[in-house]
Amino acid sequence: MKTSTILQILQDYAEGHGKYFSLCGEGYAEPGYSDPESGVIAFGNWNPDSWDRPIPKEHQVMPRISEILEKLGAAIEWSDEWKTCYACEKAVRTSPDSYSWRRSYWQEEDGTILCEECVQENPEGMLESLEGNDNSCLTFNLDLGANGYRLLESDFENGVYGGQSADPREIGKSLRKLGVYRYLFVLDSSGQFDIDFSVWVHEDEWEKIDEEKWGEAKKEGADPAISMKNALADASRKMDELPDDGRIKVASCQPDGTAKIGLVTPQEFVDGKALDCVKD
Repeated sequence: MKTSTILQILQDYAEGHGKYFSLCGEGYAEPGYSDPESGVIAFGNWNPDSWDRPIPKEHQVMPRISEILEKLGAAIEWSDEWKTCYACEKAVRTSPDSYSWRRSYWQEEDGTILCEECVQENPEGMLESLEGNDNSCLTFNLDLGANGYRLLESDFENGVYGGQSADPREIGKSLRKLGVYRYLFVLDSSGQFDIDFSVWVHEDEWEKIDEEKWGEAKKEGADPAISMKNALADASRKMDELPDDGRIKVASCQPDGTAKIGLVTPQEFVDGKALDCVKD
C-alpha cells in the first residue's frame, strides 16, 4: 500500500473520532532541523484523551496514530509549536525549545508567517515595518549592510540582572530627538533571563547622527535589580494587608518597582487564573 494511501486512511480515521492532524511535505525551514527521509512532517496533539491507568483504547487514538506515522518515517511535531510558511509551506517553530531560541520567521500584522528563507528574498516589507518601531526587532540573520543600514551601536543588554537596563523606548526617543526615524533593532542573542541587542540606522539618515550627542543620549531605563527589589518589598507590604480567609495571596511585580496583588481560590489558582485578579 502506498504511503500516501496510508496517510489518508489515518487522517480519515482521526476525523472519524473527532481528531485532526496536518501534514507538511516541504520539509523544515527551521535552523538546526533535518528533513525526515520520508519527507513528511506531521503536526497534531498527540496526547491521549485521558491519563487513567490503564488508558482505554478509545482514548488512545492520537498516540496510536503517531506510532504508525513514526514507523512510516514521518517526523512528529506538536501543532501548537509549529506553523508553515505562507510562501514555501516549509515548517517553522513558533514556540521556544531553548533559552537561546530566536524566531526564524516574520509574522505580518494579519498573522501571515514567512520563514527566514523567504524573507531573505524580499525583505523590504519587513524592514519597513521594523523602522522606528521600539516594540519589535529583527530576530534572524539578515545582511542589513546590503539593505542600506549601518550599525550604530551593539552590546545593549536588557534583563533582570543589575545594570541590564538598556531600553529600546529610551533609545528610540533619543534617536528621534536627533531627527533619526529610519532605525531598527536587532536581537543578537537571548538567554534565560536577558537579551543582547543592537541598533542600526539607515544610511539615508546616517549624517544626522552627532557622535557627541549620541554618546550623551539616554539609553537606559530603570535598573531591573533595583526595580525587582522595590517590587518585592511593595508586594510583601501589600500582601500583609490582605485578609487570611483561606484564599491564596497572589502578587505580580511590575517594571516600575511596584506590585499588583489579589486573592484567588485554590481552584482558580489550579485553573491558571491567579493573575486575573491582581490589582494596584
